[in-house]
Amino acid sequence: MNTKVRYIIITLIVLLFSCNTEKKTDISLNLEFTKIYEIDNWENGRTGLFWTLSFLGAELKKDSLEHAITKTDSTKFNLNFSKLGFSETGLIALNKICDSLKKTEEYKVKQTVDLGAFVSLALGSSEHYYNITGVERDFFKILDKHKNEEPIIFPVTRSLVSKHTRILKLYAKGAVTDWLFVAEEGEGDFFKNTFTAKAYEVFDIMQNGQLRFAIYDQNGKIINASPKNLSDAGKPAKCLWCHEIVIQPLYTNNDSIKGSVTQAEFQELVKEMMFKLDLYRKNLNSEIDYSKTQDHSLAERLYIGYMEPSLMKLSKEWNIPVTKLKDILKKNRTHLYPEYPFFGDIYYRDSVNSFAPFTSCIKPFNVREQDANSPDFINKK
Repeated sequence: MNTKVRYIIITLIVLLFSCNTEKKTDISLNLEFTKIYEIDNWENGRTGLFWTLSFLGAELKKDSLEHAITKTDSTKFNLNFSKLGFSETGLIALNKICDSLKKTEEYKVKQTVDLGAFVSLALGSSEHYYNITGVERDFFKILDKHKNEEPIIFPVTRSLVSKHTRILKLYAKGAVTDWLFVAEEGEGDFFKNTFTAKAYEVFDIMQNGQLRFAIYDQNGKIINASPKNLSDAGKPAKCLWCHEIVIQPLYTNNDSIKGSVTQAEFQELVKEMMFKLDLYRKNLNSEIDYSKTQDHSLAERLYIGYMEPSLMKLSKEWNIPVTKLKDILKKNRTHLYPEYPFFGDIYYRDSVNSFAPFTSCIKPFNVREQDANSPDFINKK
């Protein structure tokens, strides 16, 4: 081998090695935790944050959040998403969201985004949630993976969610992360074999042990929320709120139907699957402690507290003294949140947002239900 050829080979090897070891650009965002009520604290905010990140598919190995957070003062911090175990697909989506937030007037003024606003954006925008979690956008491509498997079928004759007929189908073979759960929403009579599925509410299990939700139309194309004429299931964020961290709960007594499993059999199957899922979760070296079954509610409090803020929260968020802000908002009605009355008197953000000293990074929108104002930083023009 002559000297010139040897030089070319060595140069190519060096370039290849350099490409493979080049450090990826960090994806980060400045965030601020603002208290919703008097005894609220950073520990609540931190727990709500890592549950949010877990809902979005982050691996969240033990202590990863501490390595990803750089505190700048008692309420503000930088969050580096690149250190949390997101997939490459998830990081691409998060990068687009962070980039869009940094271009808003609010971010330019404050150099930070409210933590509740970020949680609202990430979980409450279905497009953001779908892109970060890497949901399959065609339902029938998911079914193709289970074409050799007969599902377990359970018709829900008395549903608190569906307005017509609801058929549950469980594909429960293989590993936990191979399972698929489908609720067919439709019209027609299941007893007379005239039922036609008009929408599909679907979830599977992500590698980090969290449920991942998606909703599809009758043609199998992904949609942002379940059609209101068929179901009250809403967006994936509402699915998360209802299911919490458990598989397919039943809240009503349903009729036994020939050819399908009974309610007792269905509940026993779900119990067995939850046992397997719990074992899977216990073997994860995760920041998430699934035994603390109410911790997930701290993520919900963050987006509720943002969309329905207290005077205390708005005062900190807008840097306006409480007494002055109270006078500014004296004509705006307050209310109590039924699930969390300890929030005290709170406002609907869309009724007060015009008083903010800057244009907010997002317009108020409904996190759980379909909403015309639901933001989409992924597909924006």
